[in-house]
Amino acid sequence: MNGVTIGIDAANLRRGGGVTHLVELLSAASPADQGVEKVVVWGGEATIARLPRRPWLHLVSPSALNGGLLSRTSWQWLRLGDAARRAGCQVIFSPGGSYSAGFRPAVTMSQNLLPFEWTELRRYGLSAMTLKLLLLRLVQSRSFRRADGVIFLTDYA
Repeated sequence: MNGVTIGIDAANLRRGGGVTHLVELLSAASPADQGVEKVVVWGGEATIARLPRRPWLHLVSPSALNGGLLSRTSWQWLRLGDAARRAGCQVIFSPGGSYSAGFRPAVTMSQNLLPFEWTELRRYGLSAMTLKLLLLRLVQSRSFRRADGVIFLTDYA
């Protein structure tokens, strides 16, 4: 079979809705029906442990993805593109909304609207959470502009 290989960058999916969404997506997937032969997921050990086991699903947990933000971001930026090429990927999907690798084509997804809602941001006042959300807004906006495709889950998004 000479189907498509899809890479999934789950490096920044650590807990919560992003991980749950990926678990449910992969649990319901029938990739062969769409001409997909293999799906490779790169993520931290905790994320990988929650994913289903399927013959077409290859789960990879580089040690850098179990580290802090700097370690994970460095791996995405410097290593993900090479890992995707070695795995034979034709496309990378980044469900977390932040994508920085040089691999193309790349598709990302908007799952978290909080960084884009000024009213909600103001509720946090001057705090570390506000700074985090503003940084996420910058990173995700850049990712959305640079991606070859962006998936918005709702009309509102």
